[in-house]
Parts: sequence; C-alpha cells; structure tokens
Amino acid sequence: MILRDRPLVEALLLDSRSPTEYASGHLEGALNVDLSGYRGRLRSAEELDLLEQALADLNGRIGASPDRAVVVYDSGLSTRLSKTAFMLALGGLEVHLWPQGWEPQATLQTPTQPVPTQPWAKLNRDILLTADEVLTQNILLDVREPHEYISGHIPGAKNIPLGALGNGNAPQLGLEPGQEVGIHCRSGARSATAFWLLREQGIKARNYLGSMLEWETEGDLPIER
Repeated sequence: MILRDRPLVEALLLDSRSPTEYASGHLEGALNVDLSGYRGRLRSAEELDLLEQALADLNGRIGASPDRAVVVYDSGLSTRLSKTAFMLALGGLEVHLWPQGWEPQATLQTPTQPVPTQPWAKLNRDILLTADEVLTQNILLDVREPHEYISGHIPGAKNIPLGALGNGNAPQLGLEPGQEVGIHCRSGARSATAFWLLREQGIKARNYLGSMLEWETEGDLPIER
C-alpha cells in the first residue's frame, strides 16, 4: 500500500535513503535500511530457503515482526524505495510505502538504534516469480524502455515501460483488477515499482526479481530479438 499522508501508528519506520541523506535529517525512530542492491539467483528450493533465512535474520536485526506493520519512506516513489519495500514484503511483513509528505517531520539527526527481535520470515511466494515460473506465466510485462526490450527480451513478454503504469490507467492497458500479471525489468528494481503501482490498482502483480540480469546469464533460457 502506498501511503498518501501520515504513517500507521506504532509502525516500524524505515528510511531507505542514503546514509548521508539519513544523517541530514530523518523521522524519529526510523532506521536506515536500503535493500535495493539485492542480487541473487532464485531457481532452486535451496536458493529460496537461503533467501528466506537471510530475510529472517534481517527482520530480527531491525526488530521487524509479523504483528507490526512496516512503513518505508524515501524521496518519491523511487526504485530504491520500491525494491526495499518489496524485499520486506517478500519476507512476509505488512509493508507500506510513504513516498512524500514526511519531509517536514524529518528533523532528527541522531541515528536510531534498532531493538532486535527473534529472527522471523515466511517467504511470500504469491508476489514472487522465479525464472521457471516466468515461462508458464500467461501475462508477462517487461517494464524496461523500448530500446532495452528490442535488444533482447523474454519470449511472450509485452513491453509496457514503467512510466506508463501510473495514474490508475491499468484498464487502458488491458489490465483488470484481480488479474494475475508477471512483471520484470533489468534488475528487479523498476519492476518492484511496477509491482506496487499495479497492486494499488487491484492487479495481482508478481515480480520476477532476477529479471534480465539473471535471465541472460542462465544458459537454458530463451531470448527473443
């Protein structure tokens, strides 16, 4: 969910901006967490289990738990914010994005110290696509720019650049509430933003987190040009 005004009461606040931006002024109680750089192969059950364990360890370190909502804020609906929020949601947390409206309150300059909890995560497979699942996806959107799509894409993927997905225009793109849609980009970051935009419109979006960076390095996956 994308918040339009104030965060939820008693939510765990996470600031996904750079350490320099965080130090210049952040919300009271907010921790500095940026997960946008995640890269990892996710094709085997073992690899998925390792990701779940890594997310459990992260949740424990920052004090996140399934009975407490998480609000992640940043300067606009950036890929940094979107992918950080997606990774937390992938670990089974209730996650909300706060892209604007928080700025006047971001006056604290002393770093917040986390209150650790027991490690916990439950991988949310309903929002994740693996490479092998992509091949069976009925609707797959490539949200890269047209020149990227033309240079090489997953067979059957429809190119709808990220910039075309906002403003509640999913119906104009042939997408309907309740529909399951797979999405990908180059690294899983732009597709994470697309994930939240489509979910806001009732689309059951699933993000292929590995995206083209993974697809192109796997020797058994087809590429269309």
